[in-house]
Amino acid sequence: MFLNLGKFEHRKDTYTMNLFLSKNIELDDKETVVMAILNGLYSNKNENLYISTSLLGYAITGRFLNVKNNKDRTIISGIKDGLDSLIKKEIIEVIDCDKDSYILSSKGLTVDTEKENFVVIEQWEMQRIFENGNKPFCIFNFFATIVGTINNITKEWHMSQDGMVEIFGGSKTTVNSYLRQLEEMKLLYVYRPKKRRSDGTFQNVNNSYGRYADRDKVISSALEYIGTIECEDINSKIDRRAIKLRYNAFCNGAKKYKNNPDLVESLIKECIEYNKSLEFKPIEGGYDGEFKQGEPLDMSVFPNISVKETDDIWGEPINDDGWDLY
Repeated sequence: MFLNLGKFEHRKDTYTMNLFLSKNIELDDKETVVMAILNGLYSNKNENLYISTSLLGYAITGRFLNVKNNKDRTIISGIKDGLDSLIKKEIIEVIDCDKDSYILSSKGLTVDTEKENFVVIEQWEMQRIFENGNKPFCIFNFFATIVGTINNITKEWHMSQDGMVEIFGGSKTTVNSYLRQLEEMKLLYVYRPKKRRSDGTFQNVNNSYGRYADRDKVISSALEYIGTIECEDINSKIDRRAIKLRYNAFCNGAKKYKNNPDLVESLIKECIEYNKSLEFKPIEGGYDGEFKQGEPLDMSVFPNISVKETDDIWGEPINDDGWDLY
């Protein structure tokens, strides 16, 4: 059974296409975006597909792109690169072209759902990513990859962060950034159990994730998964005294922190964890020099530095307010 994506689904007074992507073809970020939208635009009622970079840009973003705008110009360039690469690799076939207009044959534009493994992304999801993502081509490819790991029955999966890095590439920082943005866009929902295995390995229990629309099923499936594991609540142990000493040294102008942004960033992360730990286990006591024991460390001493969490807990949950689902 061959599926084309000329079929539309109605969501809140707008029409959106389902975009099928084969898992059997290895594509880069730009190729993935272009391949998905080509698949959506093609209808097997027609022998060929007539496209232009302007049309692809509109379908991908939901608006006409302005070449005078830096972000739009980058998107246009990415579309052209992805299209050229698909043509050179002979994944798609050009019958005729004139500048940025093309006539494509049906080659590569359909997915055989009976023979191929595939993932389905909705056009509005693509458009939301291109509206809000800082690296939309990369984030869309990551999103398609992650959605492709979700169990179709439970609507949830619990791949480790190391697993995500292995199949997608990049670093944990990159994976965290993309996950955080997809959560903020309300495209993914992540359930964080904050538990660790009590089998002697003390490994963190993996977070569970799924589409935001399936968040209730994600939670229920995650709880079932956790119920199959011998685990306990995480009780983070940090050396608060050592962190306090390093913090005091920084405040007193210790030379080792001069012109050493990596060391300062490491200290900031430690201080963030220190302050969080006070919420769960307050310190009782009097004064330690000029700093009162038990009070949070003043983070304003660190000028203009933003630190993103990169641990396996994947940060804190995203606030649910402020987004429509579609």
